[in-house]
Amino acid sequence: MPIQLNEEKDGTMLVVHVTGKLVKTDYEQFVPEFERLVQQHGKLRVLFDMTGFHGWEAGALWEDTKFAIKHFADIERLAMVGEKKWQQGMATFCKPFTKATIRYFDHDAAEARKWLDESGVATVDTRGQHRLNHKLLLPEGILILEPESPLEAADFVGVDHEIDPYIAKHGKLPGLMIHAKVFPGWENLEAFLAHIRFIEGHLQKVQKLAIVSDNHILTEVPKIAAHLVRAEVKHFPESEYEAALQWLKVQ
Repeated sequence: MPIQLNEEKDGTMLVVHVTGKLVKTDYEQFVPEFERLVQQHGKLRVLFDMTGFHGWEAGALWEDTKFAIKHFADIERLAMVGEKKWQQGMATFCKPFTKATIRYFDHDAAEARKWLDESGVATVDTRGQHRLNHKLLLPEGILILEPESPLEAADFVGVDHEIDPYIAKHGKLPGLMIHAKVFPGWENLEAFLAHIRFIEGHLQKVQKLAIVSDNHILTEVPKIAAHLVRAEVKHFPESEYEAALQWLKVQ
């Protein structure tokens, strides 16, 4: 069975072990059980073990998204145990969809349990440190975005001010490059929604989109973007930054 559930700590901790690839029907078992525990105990601590997990089918990914939105405030702590780099990236990706404190553990379920048992977590105020570096190359009209830290809503305001006058004058943006060693995720749900609004407002005006990264999550972006935008989309390894730039310049 792809999803195995075990209650611990008198039902206040839920251990979820997923294997293989999840399908939509798997959530018919998981969601009612989770909701029963929330009703009985309030906020839960969850150990999400991804050892042997290979991802979601499209329908299951939608169910997972709906679950995250509905239970935004029902998880106090979420310990994610994995074995692959893309699984570590999931901890960053999940952050705006939950109020839970999230931590990733590489191959170490025992340490994850120890962390879940702790009474509190020290937090660091990082507001004002988040950056989405951007520059517009002229006269080519190529925008380069380099996210370095979890994104804030205000980051997209700065990018708007950079490129909106150019698009208003030329009617299009010839090239967009997203360059990042890793995907830093979003600081909160507000930042995620600001990112979606930015995409809706600009990507239909982009002619070419280059993703330059070795990060697993970002290398999957062209497969998704191809269904959402009119732009020609292409992925380049980190070592081929200059080749990506030249590709964007050829119109």
